[in-house]
Amino acid sequence: MESMSMTQRVLRRNRSLPASRYCPYTIGSVKETNIPKEKQREEVVKLGVKLSLFVAEAMFILSDDIRSMSIFCCWLFKHPENKSLNAPVVGRMFLAIEYVFETYIKPKNGIYKGGGKSIQWENFNPSCLHFAFVVRVLDRIVTILRNGGVVRSSGFVHCNQELKKLEEKLRSLKDVSEANGFAREAIESNIIHSWKSLFETTHEVLNTKTRFIALFKSAVDEINQYVCCRGLASLLI
Repeated sequence: MESMSMTQRVLRRNRSLPASRYCPYTIGSVKETNIPKEKQREEVVKLGVKLSLFVAEAMFILSDDIRSMSIFCCWLFKHPENKSLNAPVVGRMFLAIEYVFETYIKPKNGIYKGGGKSIQWENFNPSCLHFAFVVRVLDRIVTILRNGGVVRSSGFVHCNQELKKLEEKLRSLKDVSEANGFAREAIESNIIHSWKSLFETTHEVLNTKTRFIALFKSAVDEINQYVCCRGLASLLI
């Protein structure tokens, strides 16, 4: 039951995200932002790379148990407004996750164990809300900029604040991530190219759905089973 409680907490976590925290990310005028559109795009690329590195670090922290790591990665994709695996933010997060898993984690510990739970889960769990905030906010900012708008300065301030909180949460687990093989510079050099193409209309991530299912099939099956059981239980109430 303890292992299922972890799944339940992860899947329900987004219920506690207050929608009002995202209201600053509305379209503003250039006068309101005082930041040229091109500068905003450059800032978004930096934020995207930083977010991807934090996701990668989280994967290493949880890498002692593939189930915990996989459920966390799947959970991340619940929070953007645009959940398509070909979407600008989600697609690039997936590329980073796929690269880290296939290159660093799978060769060492690629076995999914049902009912497993990372020994770091309780220490890592407080970071989840900050991941959710940043993913959703960054997705909103990118949508506005790709549609030709500009974002109010408060949007970037808040996003950076959430990233700072996330950085502080992960700092206490830095020894764990590094002991498990987290190499920031090497990973950054691989993922930065996809984020630099964020505002290029020709870039797309191919076969993402197939690749996602192949990567996280066991976790997806478990999550679907849990959701199905909840649905059946609600019918019996």
